[in-house]
Amino acid sequence: MGNHQIKDHFYNTKTLVELWGDFIDWGKRREGEGVFFNEIFLGCKHIFESCLGDGCDAINYVKQGFDVTSNEVDELFIAKAKENAAIHKVKLKITNHDWRDIKNHFREGEFDVVTCLGNSLTYLFSEQDQLKTLISFYHILRKGGILVIDERNYHYISKKILKGDFRYSGKYMYCGDRVHGHPVEIEDNKVVMEYEDMKTGKRAYLVLYPFKKGELLSLLKRVGFNKITIYSDFKKGQEENADFYQYIAVK
Repeated sequence: MGNHQIKDHFYNTKTLVELWGDFIDWGKRREGEGVFFNEIFLGCKHIFESCLGDGCDAINYVKQGFDVTSNEVDELFIAKAKENAAIHKVKLKITNHDWRDIKNHFREGEFDVVTCLGNSLTYLFSEQDQLKTLISFYHILRKGGILVIDERNYHYISKKILKGDFRYSGKYMYCGDRVHGHPVEIEDNKVVMEYEDMKTGKRAYLVLYPFKKGELLSLLKRVGFNKITIYSDFKKGQEENADFYQYIAVK
């Protein structure tokens, strides 16, 4: 896939929003998570979800009794999340702030939990923007509050591509059978992911920043998170062949 065929980011296209639910597979996603979030959120009440998407996680949190504020800058995803919330008879609280100045829109220490899931921080390509975002997240967390952030294992992706046998396990985060996601370009500072509906042939793309090994961990420490626990596909520890890493960072 040539660079000229892919517009910047593609994350706000109608096609991607249409495909997203089938790419995630809400039911299988919950199975893949198991009791991970129930245990992490124990004793917490107020959650700031930084990336609403189609509402998959926010709706689940609200159903469990959490007070959730969800942020989303894409109007098409907001509309889809509201549609899904109506189906589930759930009311969402939605903001659409720039991550980099979130701290200007909420009180210091307002939330028990901030989540940034689905590899979403990688929409930001500059270290300065990534740090500004993490500083804002740190600011709105109470002392002892937790940031839950994840990243794809790009090191593993690159290794599998070179061997010619890349595939996701389909067990964690993105579990759908109908829509497949795979990289069509991978460079040192950019990855282009293609999402294809295997029945209709519809395609959409995301352009993402591939964190290097240890890079996100280093950023979290620079911001001030000193107690950080790493999980691999929701299991404690760092596994070389994991699809995703989850970081639980305590303020």
